Amino acid sequence: MKKIIALAGVVAVLFLAVVAPALAQTGPVSSCKISQTNVDRMTALGVSCSQSCDYSGNTGSCGLCCILNTVYTFTDWAFFILLAIAVFYIILAGIKFVTSGDNPDEVAKARSMILYAAVGIGVALLARAVPSMVKFVLGGQ
Repeated sequence: MKKIIALAGVVAVLFLAVVAPALAQTGPVSSCKISQTNVDRMTALGVSCSQSCDYSGNTGSCGLCCILNTVYTFTDWAFFILLAIAVFYIILAGIKFVTSGDNPDEVAKARSMILYAAVGIGVALLARAVPSMVKFVLGGQ
């Protein structure tokens, strides 16, 4: 349970560090810069976006494009950070297996570390599905 709370804390800190500043800009937002990679991803989702979105003259899906761009950026970071932590845990578990000898407690700890790493990889893969869910919730087809 403590590890789940710690993981939730890490996710909250990442959210505050990456997404919150983008959403809490001071003053009215007049344009949005979107990376070409994210434009290609959104096109695959069926959302037409360009790399620069000007709110003053655009009546299309400019807001959705900017929100999806922010979500893609956040989920990319979350994916790679969670994957790096999982790989680190797997390496530590392997070292624990090798050095445990005949101690069943150490072997059980190593197995639980691998289980936690597998859960972390699953969460990282789910992070890749978040933009599609956000698009669905925000009213995209």
